[in-house]
Amino acid sequence: MVSVIVPVYKSEKTLERCVKSLTMQSYKDLEILLVVDGPPDKSGELADRLAGEDERIRVINQKNKGVSAARNKGLSEAKGEYIRFLDSDDYVKEDSIQVMVEAMEAGNADFVVAGFHHLYFGRCIGKLPEKEGCFPVKESRDYILKLYRTGFLNMPWNKLFKREKIRTGFPEDLNLGEDLLFNLAYLKQCDSFYTLKEPVCEFIQDDRGTTLSTKRRKDKLEIALLLYERTGQAMKELFGDGKTDGALEDKLIVEFLDDLEQLAFADSLTAKEKFRVIDSYKKALKNLQRDHKDYKPQLKLPDYKIIYFFLNIGCRHMTYFMIVLRGFVVRLLKRR
Repeated sequence: MVSVIVPVYKSEKTLERCVKSLTMQSYKDLEILLVVDGPPDKSGELADRLAGEDERIRVINQKNKGVSAARNKGLSEAKGEYIRFLDSDDYVKEDSIQVMVEAMEAGNADFVVAGFHHLYFGRCIGKLPEKEGCFPVKESRDYILKLYRTGFLNMPWNKLFKREKIRTGFPEDLNLGEDLLFNLAYLKQCDSFYTLKEPVCEFIQDDRGTTLSTKRRKDKLEIALLLYERTGQAMKELFGDGKTDGALEDKLIVEFLDDLEQLAFADSLTAKEKFRVIDSYKKALKNLQRDHKDYKPQLKLPDYKIIYFFLNIGCRHMTYFMIVLRGFVVRLLKRR
C-alpha cells in the first residue's frame, strides 16, 4: 500500500482537483491522508466531504502548526509500505503512483526521484532527471550533486519513500527548505535510488503569489544562509568529507538571484526598500566570496548572469534596472 500525505491549508480552490487526481490513480492500493492544518477557510469541510466519497481517504485534524508538522503528523498515521507526498495545489497523472512503484520494485531501490511538469506563467515546462535507472548512493556523489544543482532534491512530491527507512521527520523550525533537509536525511538511510525520466506531478507556480511556492518572504536571505549551512552538514554526513564542487554555493547564488528577481513583482515595497534588499544580497555575496576565494559560479540562465554581473561589481542601480526590465518582459509574455 502507498500512503499519500496531503497537508490541507487554504485549499478551497484546489483541494478537490488534487484529491480527484489521486482517487483516479491506476494504482488502487492507496490511503490518502488529508492532514487538515487548522485552515481559516472551509478547506476542512471540503476534506470531510471528499472523504465521504472514497473510503481510502482519511482526514486528520490538527491545530495550525505549518506544513512540516502536517507532513510529520501524516507520517505518524501512515500505514503504507511506501510514502508519497503531494501539495494541495498540485495534482498528478493517472499512472503517477503506478510508475513510481514499478520503478522502486524493478530496481530494488530504496528511493525514487522522478520528473515533473512545471506549470509557470501558463507554460508547461517538462523537467526530467538526466538518467533513468538505479544507482548506489555511495558511488553516485557526482550524480547526486547534479540532481541537487538542478533542483530535483528540493521537493518531496516527485519522490517515493519506504516508510521503514524514514528515521527523521521534516524540520519544524524551518518553513522553507525543510523538504531538502528531509530528503537528504532520508537519502543517508538508502543503499540505492532510482531516477525516473518521466513526469509524475503537475507543479503549479505563478507570478501573483497565490500558490504555495510563489509568496515572497521577507526573511528569505536569512533562511537561505541557514539552509546553506545545514545542507553542507547534511552533505558531509552523506559523503563523509563534505566536498561538493561548488554545488552548494551555486545553489545559494541562485536563491539570491531568484529572490532579487521577485522584487519586480513586490508592489508593496518602495524603490528605497528594494534597494535595501539589493544591498543585503550584495553584502551576503561578498561574505561568500571572502570565505570561498577560488569559487566561480556556474550560472546557465542569461538573466541570472546579467543580474549577477551587476550585483558582483556593486552597481546597485543597474542591478535594480535589470530586475525591473526582466519583470516587465515576464509580465509582457504572461499577457500573450
